[in-house]
Amino acid sequence: MRKSTTASAVIEALRAVADPCSIAAGVPIDLIDMGLVSEMVIDDGHVMVTLRLTSPFCMQIGLITDRICTVVGSLDGVTDVDVDIDFTSEWLPSMIATHAQEHLRQIRPFPALPLEVISR
Repeated sequence: MRKSTTASAVIEALRAVADPCSIAAGVPIDLIDMGLVSEMVIDDGHVMVTLRLTSPFCMQIGLITDRICTVVGSLDGVTDVDVDIDFTSEWLPSMIATHAQEHLRQIRPFPALPLEVISR
């Protein structure tokens, strides 16, 4: 009998995939904590992950989908992985998990003073 995977195992695997833009900002945040996974379906070894993007112009989507297929595909009981991009779903910064927002603010705080506009 083939062992099947669980939603919690897939979620844990997705935590190994960081949003490339968060890496570039110096604060790696995984897809789950970024709020980028909008849906996940597990059906007899087939896993479908649906993502929303931080920007419709995301140039890293190929890297993200390849990484998802690798980490989720390595789970026991997973025979096939598909990643679907939902271009109609809007991502907002408020979708970032609270603990990740707090960590982000520790590393990259808002400016303490308003930026001055230089006029000429």
